[in-house]
Amino acid sequence: MATTIINTHQVENFEKWKEGFDAGANMRKELGITIKGVFQSVEDENHVTIVSEMPSPEIAKAILSSPELKAAGQRSGVISAPEIKMLKQVI
Repeated sequence: MATTIINTHQVENFEKWKEGFDAGANMRKELGITIKGVFQSVEDENHVTIVSEMPSPEIAKAILSSPELKAAGQRSGVISAPEIKMLKQVI
């Protein structure tokens, strides 16, 4: 069953972060990750939320805890710990 992920974090600069995010498109495709939307806070354009879908909770946990993802975030300017919600659709 697919798992919806809502990931929110603060970045130094949205444009720099977006370049790094875009560079990960092939990796996301290989892992079966579908991006449903990328959002900026109305009050702070450097407060970013990504809504994605991953194949299963187990895969989501493995990806979200990977050192590679953390390193990619640091390179693209993520400056806060992510707030992550894992959801399953019931209706």
